[in-house]
Parts: sequence; C-alpha cells; structure tokens
Amino acid sequence: MATYFGEILPVISRAVDDDDEEESFENIETYVKLKWKKEIEEEMELTKDQKLPVDAFVLAIGPAATGFTQTYVTHKNYEMIGALFCGMKENDVNTFSQHSLTDKTCYIYRKCDYNSALVCECNYDIRPEYAHSFVNQLMSSLSINDGHVLVLSSAFTSEYKSEIPTSDMNPPFMRALKTVQFLGTPLAPYLEQPNVATGLPAQVLTYCHIHKIKAVLYVCYTDSIHLDFATMKKFQPLIEATPINLIHEKNSKASETLKQIVDLHTKHSTLYL
Repeated sequence: MATYFGEILPVISRAVDDDDEEESFENIETYVKLKWKKEIEEEMELTKDQKLPVDAFVLAIGPAATGFTQTYVTHKNYEMIGALFCGMKENDVNTFSQHSLTDKTCYIYRKCDYNSALVCECNYDIRPEYAHSFVNQLMSSLSINDGHVLVLSSAFTSEYKSEIPTSDMNPPFMRALKTVQFLGTPLAPYLEQPNVATGLPAQVLTYCHIHKIKAVLYVCYTDSIHLDFATMKKFQPLIEATPINLIHEKNSKASETLKQIVDLHTKHSTLYL
C-alpha cells in the first residue's frame, strides 16, 4: 500500500526580496480562518474538552467530490454550522455560496437529526501551503477519536504512475488509502506504489493516523479537465461506505442536481472563450 507520509507539496515558488521573505512565510497560516456559528461555539464551550463531538465526518475536496456530496449527502436535512476561509484577499470575488469557481470558502454542515455527523465541502482544491493550517484548525476543533473520517478527492490521470498506459485504465477510476485503525476493506483498490497522496488529503490522513482515528481516503483519477458526470458518479458506490451509509438520504432528483452542477462549471469554463 502506498504511503501518504512526507509527500506534501512545497510552498509555491516565487521571487522575494530578503527583507520580505520572513514576513511572507511568517504570515502564510493566517490566510486560513475557521469560523463557527455562535450557537455551535456555545455548544463547544459546554463540552469537557471544548470540542464538537463527532461520530461521522466527511471531507469533500474539489468540485467532483463536492458535487457528489451536494447531490447525495447534504441535499436534505443538513444545516450550515461553520466555514473555513482559505487564502482570501481583499480583491477576491467570493459569492459565499460556492456558486463561483473563484470562491475560497469551505462550508461545514451538520445533519439536523444526527448532531454528531458533519460534512465539510471545499468546492475548490486547497493549495498545499494552506493544508497544514486548515487541518490543524478544523480537526483540533472536533472530538472524533471514536468516529469515522472519510476523505474524498480527485486528481488527473497524468499524476498517476503505472506501467499500464492510462488510456487502458478506463478513467475515471478510484484508489484508496486508510489508517491502521480502520479495520474494514475500502470500496476501491489500494493506491499502488510509487503513487502517493499529497496536499490536503494527505494532511488529513496523516493527522488521523497520528491521532489513531479511523479514516479512509478515496481519490478519483480523471482525464477530464472539466467537471463531468462520470467523475462525480464514480463516487456513487461510496453511498454504501462508512460513514456515508449512516448519514445520507435518497435524492429523487439526483440526475437533475448533477446536471445543474456540471452546467455551472461548464458556464464558468467557457465564460471567457
């Protein structure tokens, strides 16, 4: 099984003067801000460790994974309870609704009739330099030692290393990694060496490994540069996986929802053509 340790991408390279180099790297973690609703903060203050108790936690990273959870998980009976703001600057355009590809907001949802079930949706890929701060702020706010964590993400087949040509692999296809504490069998083949997980997915899995949390990471490899139905639907078998099987409700309009998500991304992709 491929390892996910030590393969976090470095901070983006750019030219800096000696005078501002220290300031630039010193302030880089301040670009990630976690904000809970007032009611949630009050709940956390009443707990012994001042953390939010969680039995089931799903983290969707990127438009494909988020499109899947929006369609099959958070479409019904969920409330927004918090948000993470990553790398936002004063001149950034942000709709605070994840309806724009420029949004840099990740929303945290809780199931209304299952208060210990959370879903975090990041409609864009978190840049590697923000991953450490993102994970520390979010995971340190949750009491999840006895729960399950499921991480969903996607990558391009060009990043996948194999002796078999990717054209013969029928993309999209899925691979998995898990922590030792997760005793079950993932619903996808293990990620083969020398492939590794990187960025935010790797940071989350590493955190769960260190803190002995049951966690599984699923990566969907796709050859499409635009969001498509096939990539989002590749996550569909995970409806039967822990913990999604405990926290999802059937969506009778799933096909319509998927079409709306694809149309939205297609509109933004062709906006300046």
